[in-house]
Amino acid sequence: MKPKSLSQSQCQSLPQVLHCVDDPNMGGVNFALQSLCGSELQNDFRFDIQYVDFSKAVILNTTADIICLHGASNWRNLVNIARFKLRHPKAKFVLQEHHYSEQFVVQQIKSPTRFYWMLKLNYWLMDSIIAIAPSQQKWMLDNKLANPDKVALLGQGRDLTAFKTSNNMPLQKSDNTIPVIAAYGRFHRQKGFDLLINAMQLVKQPCRLILAGEGEQEAQLKALAAKVTNVEFVGKVDDVPSFLQACDAVIIPSRWEPFGLIFIESLAMNKPIISSQVDGLGDQINQHSTLHSMNGGHQSGITPIAEPISADSITDAIDLFLSQFLSQLSSQSGVSSSFDSNQVTTDTDDSSVEPNSDFSTGSNTSYINQWKTQQWQELQQAWKSLFKQLLADK
Repeated sequence: MKPKSLSQSQCQSLPQVLHCVDDPNMGGVNFALQSLCGSELQNDFRFDIQYVDFSKAVILNTTADIICLHGASNWRNLVNIARFKLRHPKAKFVLQEHHYSEQFVVQQIKSPTRFYWMLKLNYWLMDSIIAIAPSQQKWMLDNKLANPDKVALLGQGRDLTAFKTSNNMPLQKSDNTIPVIAAYGRFHRQKGFDLLINAMQLVKQPCRLILAGEGEQEAQLKALAAKVTNVEFVGKVDDVPSFLQACDAVIIPSRWEPFGLIFIESLAMNKPIISSQVDGLGDQINQHSTLHSMNGGHQSGITPIAEPISADSITDAIDLFLSQFLSQLSSQSGVSSSFDSNQVTTDTDDSSVEPNSDFSTGSNTSYINQWKTQQWQELQQAWKSLFKQLLADK
């Protein structure tokens, strides 16, 4: 359902929600936020997204009824957020926690006690804290970071209409000799791309890694991959569905990941997924591993990476996926197909089998299409319920 066309006076009468982001380069978060603000919720709320730097004093003229923060909490921002809230006493304040999780603390924090005090103070300033995954909500409650009544589990997601399982565009012929695995995201230690590049040197079976993105680790990652012949950097990708279509599987080797939008984007394209099990990625693996299938439904389309995450555990997961993938290709010798199509085409000129092959059943495609619609509808309803509750409490 598309948003209704409202008159200017009708729009002005709607409750206003201001979303504050502190990093315009957070692609996944911003994509999800733009999807949300462009959704059916426009029929009930007036949205605005602004870049706000809470590392310094914030003077922002707004009459928003609800102010939703999406930035990372820290000691430096704490005082400025408190002052900002005092300037807007009638607004309800919400923090959607995109940044922190159990494994973030394990990987990054030397003094958890001090870090948790900072989070408790930031969360105390809020009227509601949004957890984006069950594991994150559990971590918040286990560490008593906020009153349980304040913590709302909304999940995370986006409009996945553009991610079509039937959009079957094969790889170029020169790319069809070995399986292609894709990875994409911000070039940051969190994403584990350094471990992935090291793993690509250890993989026993032929494959190629296409790595898309940009960020602070770009020079380091390219130096690491300088002598690795099966890794290719392709820069920032704007058309994610086409990028995903041109691969045989997607790998997510994150060290921590509160949710992991890449997982749902890959799932929406019906691609096999090789994934770390940390934080929100583990939640998604548990949710989809028995239903996202390939090989006629006989095996899961998700290959978990064993913990603790390392180059060796990533290597083992890639080798396991490739052995299943190539075994199925071998059994289908002379047949060229796609992982998200039920059509098969006999290649009479070449006995080799093209990768980019999907052995999933029609029921798997039906499951994914139903899930794509359901997750988006449920997320919109969860936001709507939260906003209405906050407005009722004003």
